[in-house]
Order: sequence, then C-alpha cells, then structure tokens
Amino acid sequence: MASVVVGVVGGSGGAGASTFAAALACGVNRRSVLVDLDPVSGGIDVLLGIESVLGARWPGLHLGGGRLEPAAFERGLPSWGDVLVLAAPQAVVEAEAVGQVIEAACELGPVVIDAGRGADPGRTAALQRCDLVILLAAGSVVGISAARRVRAGLPAVSVGAVLRRGSVREDDASELLGVPVLATLPDVIRHDGSVPTSWVRVGRGVLDGLVTAMP
Repeated sequence: MASVVVGVVGGSGGAGASTFAAALACGVNRRSVLVDLDPVSGGIDVLLGIESVLGARWPGLHLGGGRLEPAAFERGLPSWGDVLVLAAPQAVVEAEAVGQVIEAACELGPVVIDAGRGADPGRTAALQRCDLVILLAAGSVVGISAARRVRAGLPAVSVGAVLRRGSVREDDASELLGVPVLATLPDVIRHDGSVPTSWVRVGRGVLDGLVTAMP
C-alpha cells in the first residue's frame, strides 16, 4: 500500500473533508503521511490537537531544487499516533514543492492529502499525483449542488464520492455528481474534536477497495 496517494476535497465548506482525511490516514493501521494543502483552514494539526507537538510545518520546510530526503522528512514531522502530519500551509504551495513532498512521503507509507477547495498549481499537482480523489459531499440537495460545482473544477483524475448521510440517495447522488459513491458516512456528534471511529472504519474500507482495484 506504500505507493497509494489519496486526495480528499470537500464538496462544500464544513463538509468534514479534513476530518475524513485524518480518518483515512488513521485507517491504514501503520505509518502513513497526512499532508495539509488547505491554506485557508485552521491547520489540520489544530484539528487533531497536536498543534503544540514539536516538528516541521510547511513554513519550516526549506525546499529548493533537488530531492527531499525521506528519512530527514520523517524525522522532522510531528506524529499523530502512526500518522506523520505536515500541516499549516500559510500560503499557496508551489507545485515543485508539492511534488518533492509527495515523492518523499511515498517512500514512508500511504499518503493522504487534505486538498482544500481553492484552485492553485500546487493543489492541481497534488491531485494529479493521486490514485484516487475523494469528493466528500453533504447528502442534501444543497450539498450535492455545491459538490457538483467543485467536481467540475477538478483536473482529469479518478474521482469517487463519499456522502455525509442526508436526504439524497446514493444512486441519485452518483448520477448528479457523475462519479461513483464509495460510501456513506454515519452521522456522528463530536464534542472533543476527535476523529469518529466509524469514519475510520469507512476510510479503511475505501482504502482496501482502492488497493484491490489497483493493478
């Protein structure tokens, strides 16, 4: 599974894309890398409660030409359990830097990218490197309508949808979005900012299906 790269894109604000990206990375059950590429979020390290853990964030990486050494990259990142986390892009990340990070991360384990919804060259480069991009859509009429617009702006990549439970059925959502629906997430009320274990189980199933489908 080490070469698998999965991107997560929210179909609308507040859909839970960052939480599901964390659930995917956690669901690997071994070392994985979670890469935050959303400069307008609060930082996925804050979401995970590791903002005080020492380690490099995007502003602390010194990426020029050449190759990022995977072992040094691994030593420098903060951990959330078995997940190495690169968080807090404070501005748009250049495509070359994104490429270096993903190349190094793939040497360490499966890679999950919290891609955000803004269009920029770094995000496009990351999505084009993905084996699968997951569009996380709220399962309401408004949520599906918003997700359709996000889907239309994605590059030519393999896309599957994961739904938040709502009034729209999976078959209808698939037809409207033009992509297969891979799973529906159960509604979970969280009070502590934790990643729901039920979402981790769904993420593990999505990853297992992707690995099985890969040549």
